Amino acid sequence: MRLEGKVAAVTGAANGIGKGIAFAMAREGASVAISDVDEAGARAAANEIAEETGVRTLGMKCDVTAATEIDAFVADAVQKLGRLDIMVANAGIAIGARAIDTTPEQWDQTMAINGRGVMLTDQAAARQMIAQGGGGSIIDLASIAALNGISPTLMAYCASKGAVAQLTKCFALDLAADRIRVNAIAPGLVDTDIWGKMFQAPGILDSGMREQMAQSVPLGRMAGPEDIARMAVFLSSDDSDYITGQIHVVDGGRTIGLPSGPARR
Repeated sequence: MRLEGKVAAVTGAANGIGKGIAFAMAREGASVAISDVDEAGARAAANEIAEETGVRTLGMKCDVTAATEIDAFVADAVQKLGRLDIMVANAGIAIGARAIDTTPEQWDQTMAINGRGVMLTDQAAARQMIAQGGGGSIIDLASIAALNGISPTLMAYCASKGAVAQLTKCFALDLAADRIRVNAIAPGLVDTDIWGKMFQAPGILDSGMREQMAQSVPLGRMAGPEDIARMAVFLSSDDSDYITGQIHVVDGGRTIGLPSGPARR
């Protein structure tokens, strides 16, 4: 197991990509601390992972926009699990609104969680990793929206993920001497419930949108959380020991162009 003996922390991991990453790291032997603004969801996910994998887990509430709460999350993870080797700054939101109609409140909320939240998470993790020595791996969740504007109805989200890509590079330069690697993952279209929240329409993927989106991906399907999780495990392991400051696109080819025809399986 590639992460045996390591301790990983994942924000926004009560469900979706974050939960998938936490599960994957536990299956590779890491103890896992999970946080989310949904405290019950975080505790439930932690218990589910512990029952399936047998690793030690922690689930707690954390608002990543509050420095005191992210500091407390890191402190509790270290107290209960022993140290911190891996941090995944996954917590984020997406609010659907036309660029021209995006309100200052929607902009501020998006930037607070997706931008400030990642900055505070990286800072808290880095301070702990420096204090304990031995280096570490920090992984930020960006998006293909950081590379190009994927939708005129997701302006704030696109801007916030662009910020994540840049702060990842700044942290990587700052922490290289401490042997702390900082990378970002840029997922493409991922099949999670964030789409229902974004468009305020639960179950929207089941109304035909999933198939439409899959047709825009050269590999012929949307990603699942497990596709993103495999990259996170790689970036947490010794296999990526010489990689830092990079934005790793996991999108089934979505950013290279539209497929020329139906996917053949």
